[in-house]
Amino acid sequence: MAVLVYNRDDTLIVKVTGPVDTNEAELLRNELYKIIKQKPHKVVMDLSLVPTMGSSGIGKILIFFKGLNSMGSHFEIKGIHKNLYGVFKAVKLDKLFSISLR
Repeated sequence: MAVLVYNRDDTLIVKVTGPVDTNEAELLRNELYKIIKQKPHKVVMDLSLVPTMGSSGIGKILIFFKGLNSMGSHFEIKGIHKNLYGVFKAVKLDKLFSISLR
């Protein structure tokens, strides 16, 4: 798994690549924590190259969202892989933030 973070206009883009299992979820958490410390106004996470993600990875994204939300920051997921889309909808994450297929 790899995480690439870059700015595009007023948005911080977080592009995650590769499967996210339990070990990678901890690496993801560390990267997301660094982003929270930057206090971004808007974050878009690109999961188009993440074919699978375990519950610990989903949990890290939820904690990340809550941290952003508490600061008034906007968060959305764009380009989610279709394998993950159903899982994210099943746990109703689409009710908390915008999720769109790739």
